[in-house]
Amino acid sequence: CPVDINTGDLVKRLRRENHSVAQNKMALRVARNFKLLESATRAALRIGLALNWLFGRHFMRRLTKGLRLGFRSVPLWSNHFRRPVKPVPTPADAQPDILYFSTCITRMMGGDSYRSFLSVCKKAGLKAGIPKDLSGTCCGQVFSSKGFAEAWRYTADRTIEKLWRDSGEGRTPIVLDVTSCTQTLKTCRKHLSPENKVRFDQLTILDVIDFTADELLPRLKIGHPKEKIVFHPVCSVHKMGSMTKLQSIGKACAHQADIPVFAGCCGMAGDRGFYFPELTASATKKEAAEVRESAYNGYYSTSRTCEMALSEAVGRNYESILKLLDEVSETGRFEDGRI
Repeated sequence: CPVDINTGDLVKRLRRENHSVAQNKMALRVARNFKLLESATRAALRIGLALNWLFGRHFMRRLTKGLRLGFRSVPLWSNHFRRPVKPVPTPADAQPDILYFSTCITRMMGGDSYRSFLSVCKKAGLKAGIPKDLSGTCCGQVFSSKGFAEAWRYTADRTIEKLWRDSGEGRTPIVLDVTSCTQTLKTCRKHLSPENKVRFDQLTILDVIDFTADELLPRLKIGHPKEKIVFHPVCSVHKMGSMTKLQSIGKACAHQADIPVFAGCCGMAGDRGFYFPELTASATKKEAAEVRESAYNGYYSTSRTCEMALSEAVGRNYESILKLLDEVSETGRFEDGRI
C-alpha cells in the first residue's frame, strides 16, 4: 500500500472480532492438540497419494472436486502434494553450528528438503542439527491469520520455549525453511508471555534466504551453475526486505536468474488456495503466462504452499531454494564451521 496501510492486519482484527467464544475455544483446543492434527494430515496425504498410485494420478483431484459440489469445506487435492517425510533428529550429544527448524507445512507436505539442508551444510563445513520431537510445533501463523488470538499466543509461546531449549538457551542460531513462518516468529514477541519475551530476545532466528546468502554461499563452491532459473518471491520476502539477498543467490547459482515482472502474491494465503482454487488461478495468471514464455532449468521459491500454487499455474515443478543450492554446489573452503 502506498500509504503503508496493512490491510492484512485489518482483516485479522475483523476476523478476531467476529469469532464467537465457542470458536475461540475450539481453536485453542486445536492448538493444544496440534501434534494430532499434524499426524492426521500426514496420514491423509499418504492415503491420498496411495490412492493416486492405485487408481491414477488424478483420482484424488477428481474425488475432492466431486465432494466439493456438496461440501465446500472439503479442500481440493493438489497433484503437487509430496509424501511427508519426518526429519531425523540429530543425536542428543551433538553440538551443532546451526539448528534446522522444519516448519509444520514442510513436515506435512514438503517432501525431503531437510536432506538438502543437511547436504549443503555438510559441504559448507557446518554441523547442522535437527531438534527432537518437532511434531506439533508451529509458528502460529495458521491461527494468527484467521484471527484466533489466544490460540496464536499459546502456539507462539510453546514454540519459542521449545526453540530456546533446543538451541541451548539461544546459543545456536535457528534456520526456518519457509519465509512467511520466519516473519511470523520474528514478529511474535509482543504476543508472548513475559518469560518467553526474555527467551525470544536470546534467540537468533534466520530465514533460509538470509542463511543461504550470508553463511552458505561464502563457504561453498558453485561447481555446476544452472543456465537459466526463475524465482517466485513470496510476499514475506518483500515484507522482510530479502529481495536483494534472493537475487544474490540466483546470481551465484545460475548464469541467468529471473524474477518475473508480474511476480506477486500467489493467492494461496496459507490454505485459501485449497478451498478457493479460483483465487490462486486469478492471482497467478499474469506471472504464469510470463514464466511459460521462457524455458528454465529450474523453478524455485521459499514456501511450500506457494511453490504448489505456482507449480499448478505454470505446469512446472517449483522447489525450495535449498534444492537449488544442493544441486549446484560442491564442498567449499572453510576454516571454522562456527557461525
